[in-house]
Amino acid sequence: MAHSRVSLRLVWFLVFTTSLLGMAQCSVLPLATGANGALYRDGFDDSQSQWVLEADLEASARIADGQLLLNVLEPNLVTWAQLTDRTFGDFVLEVEATQVSGPNNNSYGVLFRVQDPTAYYRFDISGDGYYAVTRRDPTGGGRWTWLTGDWVPSTAIHQGASTNRIRVLAQGSHFVFWVNGEQLTEADDKTYSRGAIGLNAGSFDEPGVMVSFDNLTITKP
Repeated sequence: MAHSRVSLRLVWFLVFTTSLLGMAQCSVLPLATGANGALYRDGFDDSQSQWVLEADLEASARIADGQLLLNVLEPNLVTWAQLTDRTFGDFVLEVEATQVSGPNNNSYGVLFRVQDPTAYYRFDISGDGYYAVTRRDPTGGGRWTWLTGDWVPSTAIHQGASTNRIRVLAQGSHFVFWVNGEQLTEADDKTYSRGAIGLNAGSFDEPGVMVSFDNLTITKP
């Protein structure tokens, strides 16, 4: 990744809060905890009842063909869907994320322990094979703390129009992150102990990013 592309990513993070578009809120009913520790799941098979979806000329969130589809039509923007009917503290989240179309210089992944649109943790991967873990704070005009230091390359990430299986473990102040069964990194942070879950996709200098999510499961650690 060239330095100029890193700079574009940094700029995108700085404008993230002011460019939230197409937010979707989820009211999927939680599972009763069973023997396997299941807390929540969604196969995105019902386009009528479970999600409140919004769209405009710049970004959209919708359910179609058994997937949650996030589409970003402008540069340096993001759209995201958030589960708002309940919160999670300790959990293991798994979801299939597929870059459907658009430039590989993109960003998509999971928000967790979301307090509000200015406060959460974020695990993102990119179509060109990078990942990052960050914390968003509402103080200081919207401050980012990089728990990975910067975007990090990984051969575990399938690049381009491919599917990646994302897995996040949050247990107390300790987090572990996997893609396609390979552990990428760990982090420790005690700022947020509980919050909502979200899925997001974003563009940098090129628009037209479309990402789908499917087979979301949340279980006990």
